[in-house]
Amino acid sequence: MPHESNRFRLVSADYEPADLIAQLPREGTLIRQIPGPDRPDYWLATLDSPLAWDDNGSPRTVEHLVLAARYEGQTISPPLQRLVTGIAYVVDNSLLNDTKLSFDKCRYVAIGELLGNEA
Repeated sequence: MPHESNRFRLVSADYEPADLIAQLPREGTLIRQIPGPDRPDYWLATLDSPLAWDDNGSPRTVEHLVLAARYEGQTISPPLQRLVTGIAYVVDNSLLNDTKLSFDKCRYVAIGELLGNEA
């Protein structure tokens, strides 16, 4: 059972894709932090229910996200508060077992706002 402080609610997105915005809010759980090629503080997250996604005309579902704090000096750290984040869809689930983030295994889609259980 995931720790309650790792729970989040994705409440808004201020950039396309429109199919994401129409499916919000969405709840999920932070899985673990993963370092990337440009910063050490990305987070893998799982959604309680998948998102539908039109990937250039091909329908797909998204069950996992990569999240990163949007503004310098901010970090994602449980327990979560209100935070603006970059959102990427995990497009290759082998990323879930990797020790480093590969941008080839995710697709950046939006800037969004997360709320934690306490926000």
